[in-house]
Amino acid sequence: MRRRKLSAVLSACLTAVAMSTVTIAVAGFTTQPAAAKREVIKIVNTMPGPKHGQVTAKGAFNARGYFLRKRASLVFPKGRLGVRRHVIGTVVSPPNLVTCWFKIRQHGTFRVFYATGAYRGLRYGGQFTTNFSGRLKRTGHDQCGSQIVYYRSVTYEIGNVP
Repeated sequence: MRRRKLSAVLSACLTAVAMSTVTIAVAGFTTQPAAAKREVIKIVNTMPGPKHGQVTAKGAFNARGYFLRKRASLVFPKGRLGVRRHVIGTVVSPPNLVTCWFKIRQHGTFRVFYATGAYRGLRYGGQFTTNFSGRLKRTGHDQCGSQIVYYRSVTYEIGNVP
């Protein structure tokens, strides 16, 4: 009978310790800050096309706007984001002499260094990739000039917003 009481007491103690551990673990998870949300910003520039590139943001916040190249800022209806990029690598594919099409790909890091309006105080960074493809003016049979007739540039900026 003594063994039964001892095992019952031991079982009750183990249950109490397990419950307090679960309570501490749950309390720890609720007091930690929320996980960062992923934000994907897509910037599309074309020529011929509009003066400012179109911008679409999806993830932590959703918005559509345009890109101001002079200030390197993304303008949305509820505010602006200033972005700085650091290029890590560039790959250039020379033009095809028959079609005069060429491609350039850049990748690196970016940082949002200021924000206004509804995004005030937002600071985050991440990786970016730019794919630039275009066509040069043909100057003769199997010859391409240096004037760009058409281009399309698509930039993806992917980061985690705290």
